Amino acid sequence: MAKKIKSSDLRKLVLETVKEIESENKVSTRKRQLKSILENAKKSLFEDASPDGVDDSRFPLKLSDAAAKAGPEAEKLVTGGDDDGVDDDDVVQAAAGQKPCKDLKPSQSSMNIGKAVAFALNAILNKPPFKTGPGGDLGAIITSDNHIMDGHHRWIASGMVDPNAQVGGFIVEFPAKQMIAALNMITVKLGITQGKEGSGGFDQFNKAGILNQLKEYAEKGTFYKDDDGNMQQALTPADVLAACEKFSETTGEGAVEAAANKMAENVSQLTLSVPAGFPARPDMPVISKKKGHLNDAIELLRSGQVDLNEPYMESKQQNADLLIERWNRLAGIK
Repeated sequence: MAKKIKSSDLRKLVLETVKEIESENKVSTRKRQLKSILENAKKSLFEDASPDGVDDSRFPLKLSDAAAKAGPEAEKLVTGGDDDGVDDDDVVQAAAGQKPCKDLKPSQSSMNIGKAVAFALNAILNKPPFKTGPGGDLGAIITSDNHIMDGHHRWIASGMVDPNAQVGGFIVEFPAKQMIAALNMITVKLGITQGKEGSGGFDQFNKAGILNQLKEYAEKGTFYKDDDGNMQQALTPADVLAACEKFSETTGEGAVEAAANKMAENVSQLTLSVPAGFPARPDMPVISKKKGHLNDAIELLRSGQVDLNEPYMESKQQNADLLIERWNRLAGIK
């Protein structure tokens, strides 16, 4: 026969069991609290690069100023982020994406209307670099505030034909001003210390300017420079007229003016201005997709190699002291 448990012993057993459960719950709760503290600490210590933390004395806005750091200094600024003692503080998120032309903004005010109108005609006729019509890959970076860092002629040409056309590139989680500075230093690191010359402003992109260019092309056709520097015909006058007729849905000579009217109306839906203080074209980055610069720049930004934020590579001991101080504060010691 089983031994009968005294009521006092049973009460004691229940109390001890409850106490054990409460103790286990406290440990579990403490573990959850500690895990939360560690996760928050990690976020505090290891986060993506902050635009506000970019020092313009290290990353000047103009290419000509960045060129003064050519050599070992530029190399350190562009590749030292991996060696600054903190893994993720310089990471700039970037991913391929698309946006409508009318939602994007230029980062430079210089634009060649002849090249832009010729591109627009190619887009209408599905000719390179617009084999599928307006839009497509700009071969450029698009910033978090919707500025394009290159590909301006492809962007405005697509917008002239269809403001809603989707244009693509690498969308980076960084605003234009700080991205220009970062890309200028990358440009210098690539061995380029002089920018491209400007070739006209946005004031050309009105009905009169577009019509004059279309009339010239309707008379002479369009041309491009081949790899040897020789001029080659891209579109004949007949091709230009066909593009105008297709675009304006008008036949005959009146199609040229009708096409100009429609292009000008579409351009009016685009942003044709840059913020005050942005560099002129010769002081802007030179990042060529064709030469592999674009992929190089994206890899440097995404991997956190561009030393954008403190702590910097040159102060590892200071970095260690800073991390210890931060941990102490999180632990409540200070």
